[in-house]
Amino acid sequence: MLSDADWQTILDAIGPLPKQAKPVQARRRLARCLRDYRSLRRDRATLHNLVRRWQRIGKLAHALNAALTDEWRHKRWRYNPLIDDALNEHLLPSTESIIDALAMLVRIRKGKLNPARDWLYLTLLDIWVDFLGGRLTASRTASGGPCVRFLRAAAARVVDAREVPSVVTARRIVRAVANGKSIGIFRATGAGPNQR
Repeated sequence: MLSDADWQTILDAIGPLPKQAKPVQARRRLARCLRDYRSLRRDRATLHNLVRRWQRIGKLAHALNAALTDEWRHKRWRYNPLIDDALNEHLLPSTESIIDALAMLVRIRKGKLNPARDWLYLTLLDIWVDFLGGRLTASRTASGGPCVRFLRAAAARVVDAREVPSVVTARRIVRAVANGKSIGIFRATGAGPNQR
């Protein structure tokens, strides 16, 4: 949830919005982005524990599926298609996806790589362009311009104060994305024709 005070702080940092801005949609998308980042920013130890927990859930789900299948096959219990679908179409595939995603996060969180933070920056810049009608530009002024101010103000809602990108770093991120360069493990697609 993005509080009214946090949203106002971000709007104050940006300054006047372009007339094509969609502030209601921007706020909704920003709230979802910040919520998603909170769930992604786990440290390696937490991620390892989650992988083990979901592996255990997966084993239990497979054992339950095998036991039910045996009961249905030997007609000791009446076949229930809803339970069968819930297990085979939803629980088992979801469990595997969650395990794979968490294991991937463990593998890519090495050294200074922080894919969650890089994803956050790219998503914030998408919101800036797509919903706030901004341009991927960074000025040489002390504040870096409205795009840099937005990136820093929005990131400050979820990252530790010491990890909020400086104006110089935020300017570098904006320029990299505008030029289609990579941010950590992500490769930015670059600015569209209206951004150049």
